[in-house]
Amino acid sequence: MKSVTIGQLKPGMILGENILYEEEVLYPKNTVLNEVIIKGLDRYSIISAVIKEDKDLAATHYERVRFNDDFKLFAEKHSKNLFVYKRLLQNFMKNKQQIPDNALLALYYDMASTYSYGSELLDFLYNLVPNEDELTYTHCLNSALLAGTFAEWINMPKAEAEQLILSCFYYDIGKLDLPYEILWKAGKLTEEEFTLVKKHPVIGYALLNQTTLNQHIKNAVIMHHERMDGTGYPYHMKGKSIDLYARYIAIIDTYIAMASPRSYREALTPLQILGYFELNMKDYDTELLLPLMERIGDAQIGTTVQLNDGSMWEVVVIHPARKSRPILKNDNSEVMDLLEYPDLQIVKSL
Repeated sequence: MKSVTIGQLKPGMILGENILYEEEVLYPKNTVLNEVIIKGLDRYSIISAVIKEDKDLAATHYERVRFNDDFKLFAEKHSKNLFVYKRLLQNFMKNKQQIPDNALLALYYDMASTYSYGSELLDFLYNLVPNEDELTYTHCLNSALLAGTFAEWINMPKAEAEQLILSCFYYDIGKLDLPYEILWKAGKLTEEEFTLVKKHPVIGYALLNQTTLNQHIKNAVIMHHERMDGTGYPYHMKGKSIDLYARYIAIIDTYIAMASPRSYREALTPLQILGYFELNMKDYDTELLLPLMERIGDAQIGTTVQLNDGSMWEVVVIHPARKSRPILKNDNSEVMDLLEYPDLQIVKSL
């Protein structure tokens, strides 16, 4: 809410506080102003009024996030730093001059300064509207942000956390040598197109192999699509033979890909993403994944979700074993356990 002078009042504004005249309520809180009321306030020599701002009118968690000043600053810094990050990578691709680690970490810390908690970052990423012309760069930039939050959640030492963050800035660099229209094709890739896309880890490793980057970063580039059960690519590696940083990035990459909107679908909610992880647990290092899933699940308590039947509910309890199927409560104080209603699905966070 904010206080404005009578001359600044406009029809349609909503009072945030009662307007008093000689200790009597002249117009109550929540009154929608019109020309008659505004002229009346002038006759009573009222100097100012408190009105509601957009963020005060937001009815759901994610509406409030979009009007949040920290989110607006995050989006502004994200746009600025995305441009810098793109220029750094393009210069590397053209001149093969290694990017100083501190140049990339400065981008991370500048954006990380806009949020205090990992749950805030998840909210910010869900509400961020990406530039579809910059998807490869945006994907890695967002992954670096999520890596920092994951590292904080598991108390990873700062030096290791920064190597993980740097790994995210680089892990998809091989895609910059591939046709954009294939990488971000809306429909299903042909077999030939998918074969080409699967070359990006090897291409990326070749680009970085002559640099002095930490070997974990190079390993993350070539191994981030390997899977614990050996079904990944390019070498069908299994289990702990996959570099630790690559095992983390497999989780981060999946989360960011699903949390990002595309021209052919909306961003998936954190709870939908948890559902995907629950169904594909064999692909990931569960020692790394389960603690992260717990933190992601806890961050959803208090948010509002929409189900596939159109109804809206608040998330009140996260099941330890099925985090994607929480207990919900509606405005009528009715409680529903999604575990008991398999046909109902969460389709949107509000």
